[in-house]
Amino acid sequence: MTPVLLGLPFLSILLCFLVIRLGVKDAPDGGRKTQKAPVPTAGGIAIFATLALGLFLTGDLPNLPGNGLPALLLFVLSSVIIGLFDDTVGLNPKLKLVLLALVSLLAAIYGPRLGHFHLPFGPGEGYGLPVWLSAAGVALWLFVMANATNFMDGANGLAMGSAMLMFVAFAILLSWPTIQDPGAGVEMAMSHITAMAAAATLGFLVWNLSGRLFAGDTGSLGVGALLGAAGLVVACRLTVWEPVVLTLPFLVDVFMTLLWRARVGRNLFDAHRDHAYQLFIRAGWSHRHVAMLWAGMTLVCGAGLLGLGPLWGAQVIFVLLALGIGLWTWQRVTLGRKLAADGC
Repeated sequence: MTPVLLGLPFLSILLCFLVIRLGVKDAPDGGRKTQKAPVPTAGGIAIFATLALGLFLTGDLPNLPGNGLPALLLFVLSSVIIGLFDDTVGLNPKLKLVLLALVSLLAAIYGPRLGHFHLPFGPGEGYGLPVWLSAAGVALWLFVMANATNFMDGANGLAMGSAMLMFVAFAILLSWPTIQDPGAGVEMAMSHITAMAAAATLGFLVWNLSGRLFAGDTGSLGVGALLGAAGLVVACRLTVWEPVVLTLPFLVDVFMTLLWRARVGRNLFDAHRDHAYQLFIRAGWSHRHVAMLWAGMTLVCGAGLLGLGPLWGAQVIFVLLALGIGLWTWQRVTLGRKLAADGC
């Protein structure tokens, strides 16, 4: 496993070069896409091709366990395919959402079932969930993570850099040695998958941080789907709060921005530049600095969770969520108002 893991970033770098040669490009549109010229995109092809080769080389691919894992991997593959179609031929935004909702629901029905819901300070055994409520909650989580990662993929290195750190944290949580349970095969398989996904994403970042290759919807939807799938396996092993804590840097910005746009009467389906990270870019921050800020927030969330350990670490959500909402609101009433007044 270790030699393959160390080699995957270099394989990803090479495959990214080949993806660039495919000629699929993302052109500026004068709105959300602010690059000065068309940029090669669909770098997600390289990420997931690297991941697939890694699973083959380690022998994990033909030996993947059942227990719902195949359904989750099909969900990830379906999200990659939906993204690839959007990158190459274009998809109506509403149709894309419908397709993602459908594959999320199918993954929730046939994938691992979340049997219990825990309150952060509730009883240790949690509250039992009926099958229909579990499926609805899982489908919503998978759908949200795929789209949230897509929404956050608007600055070089931001979404994929933060996702790489999230993959590392998920790999650690899924292989945590102090917790033993009957589903260890699924968890160890997902731990290997997320570790290799982190390595593949690292190679992609060599191109992405300099703006020479975008992940495209192929990458953002696929990576978001894999984050959602890994989060579900963690939630089944621990509680729902661990994956929420790890993904807060995405979730806070996405949901607060959607709520703000709804409050001011803006169309939620329109492409826009209202996310917190986009305000920084509009104010003149470099993509690299914005990516570093989000990576730092991801590290804080991961350190808070892993430092306190599973189950206890999830309770830092109260502090981290309040801090995230507070910072988002402060930025909106200061920088956001200044940009609006300046017409930026």
